[in-house]
Amino acid sequence: MKLLVVGANGQVGSELCRLDSNDCQIIGLGRDKLDITDAEQVAAAIVGQQPDFIVNASAYTAVDKAEEEIEMACAVNHDGPLNLARSCHALNIPLIHISTDYVFDGASSRPYTEDDTTQPINIYGRSKLSGEVAVRESCPQHIILRSSWVFGRFGNNFVKTRSEEHTSELQSH
Repeated sequence: MKLLVVGANGQVGSELCRLDSNDCQIIGLGRDKLDITDAEQVAAAIVGQQPDFIVNASAYTAVDKAEEEIEMACAVNHDGPLNLARSCHALNIPLIHISTDYVFDGASSRPYTEDDTTQPINIYGRSKLSGEVAVRESCPQHIILRSSWVFGRFGNNFVKTRSEEHTSELQSH
């Protein structure tokens, strides 16, 4: 089996690419090798790699900055998934799309389920939701995973931030 990880240089993608399996060949393409906002490039990459599955770990994740960079956030979080979904559908390849809990407004007093009504409150959430809709409408063979936090050894994340704060506190005492 061959798995193509798109967004291979990000936190989720880089961790997926580190998985070791004798049963699965993992190919990672970061933004330096694949611009998912370019439909022709996406189609060519998928045809060239001929994967059995694709994981879309690409995302514009600068939540606050998305308010200023609306076009970029929408290009990466909507147009990119749409391009992947269309190519996956055309080639009969299942797509696993990683999304976010920002598609909700955060006002629920209980954990969200996949059946809850979405209601994003910012550009980032709206762009991610529009990407989900694009995947759902364009590729029947899809799975959408929503995550609230991601962390790993690469990139900035809440675990590293908290660890750095704790280390600074210890050093100052």
